[in-house]
Parts: sequence; C-alpha cells; structure tokens
Amino acid sequence: PEAMQGMTAEMMGEMPPEAMQGMDAAMMDMMPPHAMQGMDADMMANMPPEAMTGMDAAMMEFMPSEAMSGMDASMMDMMPPHAMQGMDADMMASMPPHAMGGMDAPMMANMPPDAMGGMDADMMGAMPPPAMAGAYGEMVAQIPPGALEGMDMSMITSIPLEAVESVDW
Repeated sequence: PEAMQGMTAEMMGEMPPEAMQGMDAAMMDMMPPHAMQGMDADMMANMPPEAMTGMDAAMMEFMPSEAMSGMDASMMDMMPPHAMQGMDADMMASMPPHAMGGMDAPMMANMPPDAMGGMDADMMGAMPPPAMAGAYGEMVAQIPPGALEGMDMSMITSIPLEAVESVDW
C-alpha cells in the first residue's frame, strides 16, 4: 500500500481498468487525492466495493464526474460518509440510479447541498427512504423539481421536519 503514495493522475490514467480489481482500502487510503484525476468509469466499475472505504472527500473532489458512472449500490454502501463532502452536482448526475440504493442518512448529512442539483426522479426513486433522514434544509431546497417526482410518501416522511420547515417554499 505504501507504494500508492507516489501515484499520479497520469499513472492512474495508464492503468488498465482490470488492474483496479486488486485495489483495497489500504491502497486507496495511501493514494494522493490528485491521483483520482486519472480515474474513469471503467476503472471505477472494476474496483471492489471494499476499496471504497479508503476514499475521502479530497479524493472525491479530484475525481472526474464521469468516473461516477461506474458506481453501483454496493460501492456506495461502502463509501465513508465523510467522503460525500467532496460530491458535486455533476458527479451526482453522472451516477446511475441503481447506485443510490447504497445511500444512507449519514451520507446525506455529509453531502454538500448543491450536489442535490444532479438528482433526477429515477435516482430519487432508487434511494432508500431512510437515507432522507440525513437531509437538511439547504439540501432539501436544492432538490430539483423533477427529482421530487421520484419521491414517495415514505421518503417524504423520512425527511426531518426541521429540514422541511427551514425551506422557503
């Protein structure tokens, strides 16, 4: 894992996607955040879900948005909540709806409010309702109207009342 400390974006970009199958959390934890600039969707799709536990917000900030299209629910489920602080709307919009199945309340609570701008109805409909317990006012205000169409009553009732009350509807 220590060898990953020298990884650069260029080196990452030259790796065959299949090489990511050998990645683990310790290797990810050692990798400099800027190396993530070399990640793409095929690489992400080949990474074992357990490797996601080595991610952090700085790594997410450097990751190209299109790489997120390689995510799935099992990967999302393994991502540490604090890593979500590095998400933005473009990254969210690049994720396949089925990846939302791995979201939970602590992830939602750590996500910047503007990341919700990348949500659509299919993504919202694929999210487990209990994840909405992590929503907060600024975040709820950023949910695009089209994404709201994907919510059902169990999702709506999972949003903390103070989050809903703080939005200027």
